[in-house]
Amino acid sequence: MPDFICLGGLRTDYLITADGRAASDLFGGNATFAAVGARLWSQPGQVGILAKSGAGFPAEWLAQLERHGIDTGCVIPIEENVDQRTFFSHFADDSRDEGNPESHYRALGLPLPDGLRGYNQPSADAQEASYRPLRIDGAAVAGDCWPRRAFHCSPIDWETTRSCVAAARGAGTRQISLDPGLWIGQHSLAEIGEVLRLCHAFLPSEAEVRLLFGPEMSRQEMARRLAADGPPVVVLKLGAEGSLVYQRESDTFTPIPAAPARVLDVTGAGDAFCGAFAVGLSATGDPITAARWGAVAASFVIEDFGAFHALESVTDDEKNGRLRALDERMTPDSERRTAT
Repeated sequence: MPDFICLGGLRTDYLITADGRAASDLFGGNATFAAVGARLWSQPGQVGILAKSGAGFPAEWLAQLERHGIDTGCVIPIEENVDQRTFFSHFADDSRDEGNPESHYRALGLPLPDGLRGYNQPSADAQEASYRPLRIDGAAVAGDCWPRRAFHCSPIDWETTRSCVAAARGAGTRQISLDPGLWIGQHSLAEIGEVLRLCHAFLPSEAEVRLLFGPEMSRQEMARRLAADGPPVVVLKLGAEGSLVYQRESDTFTPIPAAPARVLDVTGAGDAFCGAFAVGLSATGDPITAARWGAVAASFVIEDFGAFHALESVTDDEKNGRLRALDERMTPDSERRTAT
């Protein structure tokens, strides 16, 4: 059994970067990027993926995961030929558009890739109707797919999130972290709190949290509200700005800058951050160290297209060097972890 399991989706990605470069038919999905981030800070076989794979999903990609030391024993094959495509058009302000790909390619003077014909934007309604076969019932998952050390839930549908977080907690997994999905804007804080109470760390983006609290509330107050009756650690992901780590016990906020990188494609950066964070928190017990590991993992992922280039090229010396470069960016206030 792997020590760390990342739950989420396996996808075929089509994307346009903020500077107008296009890439097609890439192995992606939030479970994949989270597992890559976790694998950067772990040993072969320690990280696994829990996801469903439709009949048309490339078997070679799953074999590629194994070759990179990521266990696929908990990937659940299904007979349906489910649409697992995702399109992103990224913008300079860290936002992105996932719909109407024809207009984005047309603006670049490019034809729509053949693989994107018939694509529908994965809105909340599309998730409900089209992705139903990809849902996972935690109660039906094999017992050896609940890890001893850490379980990370990437953005996925609400029912899968609720059932799998509860199942992991019931199986005795020592650490559970959660990155929310589209559901964060569709449920009350009271409903979400029932899931957060089962978690040890919550890692949303600032934009996601503002779906709950609106544009006026400060980052600090939002983090405190989420942690008040929920996980002891809340990490707000802030895109190019880095992240903000809140620890309830000490009531402290620590800003973690983004690690230096040559940015090409930001797809999967947040997921890689979360996977590395889960490993770091489990290994050290320190959310600040975990967030530093997450920032380094994200920095390698965004330097090329797809999920695997970081595992193929990054050495321990490069990881440690980038970690030192990140630490040089941290302010004295960050190091003192002062309350705000």
